[in-house]
Amino acid sequence: MQHYSYLVKWYSSQEEITKVKQSYFEACGVKGLLGLIDGTMVPIKGVTGADEPAFICRKGYSAINCQFVVDYDGQFRDVVIKYPGSCHDAFVYSNSTLKQTMEADPVAGFLFGDSGYGLSPVMITPFSPAITPEEMFFNQTHSRVRSRIERCIGSLKNRWRCLHKSGGTLQYSPTKCCSIIYTCVLLENMCNSLGLEEPDNVVASDDAVGNTEMITDNNSTENNSNFYHVGRRQINQIRLGLTRRNDLKNYMFANRHPHVL
Repeated sequence: MQHYSYLVKWYSSQEEITKVKQSYFEACGVKGLLGLIDGTMVPIKGVTGADEPAFICRKGYSAINCQFVVDYDGQFRDVVIKYPGSCHDAFVYSNSTLKQTMEADPVAGFLFGDSGYGLSPVMITPFSPAITPEEMFFNQTHSRVRSRIERCIGSLKNRWRCLHKSGGTLQYSPTKCCSIIYTCVLLENMCNSLGLEEPDNVVASDDAVGNTEMITDNNSTENNSNFYHVGRRQINQIRLGLTRRNDLKNYMFANRHPHVL
């Protein structure tokens, strides 16, 4: 399997980064977007023993919480497949190599994530709540663009039905289940690279559409009571994220793009 790991890889050159950002800009008027991130649950057989509660997801079944990032072409660019179902998407991202990679070079660009993720310069989430026309327009665009990753996850689970609960559950140890999921992602990217058609009747990923737990934010850092409970570095990240999102919102509204993905 390691021989095919090149099929899922983060951008390795400035040319790749420039190309994907240009593609998003031409399609939806978003400057600096590198990809879309989301988590989804893959059901596995019940785990016995002391670890059992850790694998129970918010929907009440045993699962692996998988983090996926896709690019403009729908290729999986980064995956994290190792955490039990009880882990929140924000926790998975916070402990990922991808977060470290992106924060090391925030100028390179950012991801679009749902409100389950924390706002930062490299993770742009929607306004919660959206009040002004500019914020509402931003959220509408953000949602339409992010729908692509939901379709990608749906296609993955439809082509490889063992990943969807309608196909049962993976009847192996959590470690082996993670290997199977990763192999399916490799094969999905291979199918996309070869130009194979997407499966008919793609099922919407019922776990890919945001978390029920929402991380809210305000435009003013002074009014956000959550700041008292987080470290100084995280406060700074949120402030920088607010600035980047506001700049992006203002630009997108002033240059409203006629076409969205």
